[in-house]
Amino acid sequence: MKKRAGLGLLLVVLFFFLAWPVSGQERKPKIYISVDIEGIAHVVNAQTAAGQFDYERGRRLMTAEVNAAIEGCLAAGVGEIAVSDSHGNAQNIIPEELNEKAYLIRSFPRPLLQMEGIDGSYDGVIFIGYHPKEGTPEANLSHTIWGTKFAEIRVNGQVVSEALFNAAVAGHFGVPVIMVCGDQNVVREARENLGPVETVMTKESLGFLAAKSAHPRVIQAEIRQKAEQAVRRIREFKPYSVKKPVVLDLSFKNIFDAETTAYLPWVKRTEGKAVRVEFKDMLEANRFITALFAINNRT
Repeated sequence: MKKRAGLGLLLVVLFFFLAWPVSGQERKPKIYISVDIEGIAHVVNAQTAAGQFDYERGRRLMTAEVNAAIEGCLAAGVGEIAVSDSHGNAQNIIPEELNEKAYLIRSFPRPLLQMEGIDGSYDGVIFIGYHPKEGTPEANLSHTIWGTKFAEIRVNGQVVSEALFNAAVAGHFGVPVIMVCGDQNVVREARENLGPVETVMTKESLGFLAAKSAHPRVIQAEIRQKAEQAVRRIREFKPYSVKKPVVLDLSFKNIFDAETTAYLPWVKRTEGKAVRVEFKDMLEANRFITALFAINNRT
């Protein structure tokens, strides 16, 4: 009887010894990177869309800044990295030039738009190339998600940029934003709303179509350094969460768009160019925005 008890105790100890994580075997952090183009250094005007004379340069600069962030993450011991191409048709990052350690999410439509693929398995989110919200004075290429249609987006009464909107989507899963890169307006907004996240000011906006930036290699080196710091500080960050239910106020630039969107029975028209919808959470709100965007941009 004593021998059996001793054997049982030995098996229990052995089980806990094998199951207990030891240094070097702990799960490596998993990072999600969402990338836009308007906040990339030296992207100021004719670098954002296919057909513009300088678009190919914009793509290369965008890809280079993403690679810098990836390199910083890897230096800090990150295990898995997903990169979400989140601008235009979402086919801007040059796949063969992207660091081979990262997965690439490409093309629209997709349910969560700029945050497709995010879930609770990630430990942190990085925003690269993000830009100011619509209506920000003297802000280079400022808009909010859909520049030709949306005049303003409010979540529970707060006017939000793409960065805050997407941070709230990540926050739904309990994932914090750990780093934000963009102009001085983006950096300021991040610090005011997301806490002590790492930031890189890629440009100083001088107007809607003008900005001042340091040399691309200087910016990329800072992104690499800050990404590494962000991952090493990852336990310090908290998710950006919004209260539920989520009230979304959407103002359009054209009265026709508000009128037709309000044909939907759950959409309330609050002003000539504005509608309001209540959702149970940020995922529903995001899908609504995605649906409007996708239906109207179908080719």
